[in-house]
Amino acid sequence: MNVGENARRRGERGQLACLLVPPLLTLLVLFVAPISLMAVYGFWATDENYLIQQSLQLTQYEKIVHDPLYLGTLVSSAGMALMTTVGALLLALPLSYYLVRFVSPRWRVLLVLALIVPGWVSVLIRTYSWNLVIGEAGLMNWLLLSTGVINEPIRLLFTKTSVVIGLVYIYLPYMLVPIYASIERLDESLLEAAENLGAGPFRRFLHVTLPLISPGIVAGCVITFIPAVGEYVVPNMLGGLKGMMYGNLITTAFSNFDWPLGAALSMVLLASILACLLIVGRFLDVNRSVLGRE
Repeated sequence: MNVGENARRRGERGQLACLLVPPLLTLLVLFVAPISLMAVYGFWATDENYLIQQSLQLTQYEKIVHDPLYLGTLVSSAGMALMTTVGALLLALPLSYYLVRFVSPRWRVLLVLALIVPGWVSVLIRTYSWNLVIGEAGLMNWLLLSTGVINEPIRLLFTKTSVVIGLVYIYLPYMLVPIYASIERLDESLLEAAENLGAGPFRRFLHVTLPLISPGIVAGCVITFIPAVGEYVVPNMLGGLKGMMYGNLITTAFSNFDWPLGAALSMVLLASILACLLIVGRFLDVNRSVLGRE
């Protein structure tokens, strides 16, 4: 009996191992190995001839810590990514709510697709298109000058503001989809119960809808903030020197054949993002505990 049970368990473990091998192997080859190599490069250095010295040292990390350009740009990039996340949230939340509550299901899917489909176009093309809109001779200034709102063109291009506008445009679908899905799955009976208890539309949204769709909001914020903080294309094309972000420093290091510095900068960015995720996770756990006690 015991022999048969042990054989059955070994068989189940073998099947489980076989099922786990493909995804684990994919993760190892496509993510763990490249990132591990990058981490190793971060502890190397280059000599005056740009030849890599394969000896473990902290030269690159000391350079990052002591040069205010790197950490200052990282903080600035986090701030711009945060503004992007807030901007995308302010657009996506009312838009998703309107689509679910006021648009018929027949047109709802088409409108959601219409909002997502531009995301399939290359980031390069979409960013260039915004260059034509907010440039000094672009569409926005033409409209404002034509209607007499302004007397001279607004210089918006190649500023941090233009970068945030471009990032909000690029990452809006990332915020829209999880929030839309959360609102669509909302239990109508809870809203009806709140209405029967005398709660007005604003109180129903604040005390019932918002807490229930908070997982979608958090998911949208996370998947918007993380790629935005390391963005390279949009700040390069819309920000110039004033709108430079941390991703531009990484690209510059690799372009100058300083691979150890580029790798160290990348590791610092990765560690910062993981720290942010841990803080957010801890904050959510605390909130969940408080709500659970209530």
